[in-house]
Amino acid sequence: MTTIEELISEKKELERLVVKLAAENQQLKDEISEKKANDILFADLIEQWLKSRKMAVKINTYEAYRSQVYVHIVPYFRSKNTMLSQLTPGMLEEYYLVKYNAGLSGLTIRKHHSNIKMALSYAVKNGLTDHNAALLAELPCTDRYCGNFISTDQFEIILNKVKNTDLYTPVFLAGTMGLRRSEVLGLRWSDINFETQTMCIQHTVVKCIKDHKITLVFSDVPKTRASRRTLPLPSGVLRYLKELRRRQCDNYTAHRDKYSREYLKYICVDDMGLIVKPDDLSVGFGRIMAEMNFRCRFHDLRHTCASLLVQHGIELKSVSVWLGHSSIAVTSDIYTHLTYREKLKVAETIDEYMKDVNVSR
Repeated sequence: MTTIEELISEKKELERLVVKLAAENQQLKDEISEKKANDILFADLIEQWLKSRKMAVKINTYEAYRSQVYVHIVPYFRSKNTMLSQLTPGMLEEYYLVKYNAGLSGLTIRKHHSNIKMALSYAVKNGLTDHNAALLAELPCTDRYCGNFISTDQFEIILNKVKNTDLYTPVFLAGTMGLRRSEVLGLRWSDINFETQTMCIQHTVVKCIKDHKITLVFSDVPKTRASRRTLPLPSGVLRYLKELRRRQCDNYTAHRDKYSREYLKYICVDDMGLIVKPDDLSVGFGRIMAEMNFRCRFHDLRHTCASLLVQHGIELKSVSVWLGHSSIAVTSDIYTHLTYREKLKVAETIDEYMKDVNVSR
């Protein structure tokens, strides 16, 4: 039988347990209250994160973030009154679906997702939340654009079509040197060393939409560290640049009063010295390609240069360095189909050394 002393002891133990549970319950309530007090709207977090990026990225990158945030992300989640603590992967997936159905491409939505993920990482780092819901959200599939690789004959036809236009120089340099649009337009005469016959890629020109106005951003900060590179000039490119330099000097002399002095150091300018703008280049080139019934973007000229290098036996590593890719993996991912010819050579080699082996069963 249970003694009175044992009953009293059990009672005291139960009382201690009740007190402990009450204390834990109160602590939990306090933590919930504290979280509610510190909780913010997800839309406010996005804006807070955006401000933190202003000094950390290039202006054109920041403006791209800003456009996504204020045109799409903030209006959507503010209308839902979504709190940061309430955000779930499912809510993000619902947002992606809404935007996809509204006509945004899978690639664009992935950019939105990237920014949301960075914003939530910022929130975790600053103690605003203990998890990143974007890490578990599923994204819509996206069809990767496959660049169209034109032949040297087609490239010559294109050059003849743009001859005597402002497009000729950027088209010629993109196709022969494999440069990005921003790199072509950012080329300055100081980047060309006629003595050593080299071209230094270290300056870019890109467009930026700020306060609903398109402006040009001139930057000495390349896309990646590998983008800053020095390339030897092929003899044909060297001859063209010398002739172009002479022609620009003649234009300056002939139109001294009206010739623009703002862009004297740049290579891709029109006859009056005005720089060729990114959109004018892409739109103008696209219009001419449509007239010729060619499926070719301006960036495909860069792809064409790379594909021709691979097809002529240049190793992917060398092509990667020439193009200024951040790693050979990027080059391999884009141009892996071009190495099929090399795979055929391997298969032919296997056939050669296996021809005397009896493989019948």
